[in-house]
Amino acid sequence: MPVSSLPARRRAHPLRQVDRSRQSVAVADAVEAERARIRAWLHDTLLQQLEYIAAGGYADVADAQELMRVAAGAATELRAFVEDRSEGGEGTLVERLRRVIADEQLLASHEIRLVFGDVDGTVEGAEGDDIIAAAREALTNVRKHARASQAVVACHVTAGVATVTVQDDGVGFDPGTTARGTGLRESIVGRMARAGGTAIISSRPGEGTRITLKAHVPVPGLSPLREAA
Repeated sequence: MPVSSLPARRRAHPLRQVDRSRQSVAVADAVEAERARIRAWLHDTLLQQLEYIAAGGYADVADAQELMRVAAGAATELRAFVEDRSEGGEGTLVERLRRVIADEQLLASHEIRLVFGDVDGTVEGAEGDDIIAAAREALTNVRKHARASQAVVACHVTAGVATVTVQDDGVGFDPGTTARGTGLRESIVGRMARAGGTAIISSRPGEGTRITLKAHVPVPGLSPLREAA
């Protein structure tokens, strides 16, 4: 009597169910990661620019030309995003930080300085997108909350590890008792975690705030231990 293949199909069925469940979880995770990325982008760009415009530039007398410039920049950035032609990844990490600081200096009343040490070019282009975006949000937080007279941005890149710190001399806060807003929680800490990096926030009332961002990019020929050093 020929052996039916039905039992084999029945035995395989639970495995297919497991595969489908894993696939569903993976799809859900990917969708949520993309939603988080878009939320962070909207918060860091359009929301900040709209708040600035709505507040009249945070000045006693609104400067119409300045508000028009900010609105035009927001429209250009939104169109690039909608048309999927963002140019944010162009240039070296230091060049991109210079642009971020130049943009922020137009809005901020305090001084912003950039210092950098070893920069070996192992974290460039799209690989640096998240650390650049997190640094931009850190500077936005300085402008909006720190009441600082100066902020210093430092950049080091060695063997696939990029470290960017943003330190201000402002009012500071207690990280243990102060609730973290969307900027710190999603646009800095969450963004770096999703990218496989880290964000460490150090602050004390009256002593300013220091945010240390690290991005890791695998470099051929280097061991993971050496990369993480």
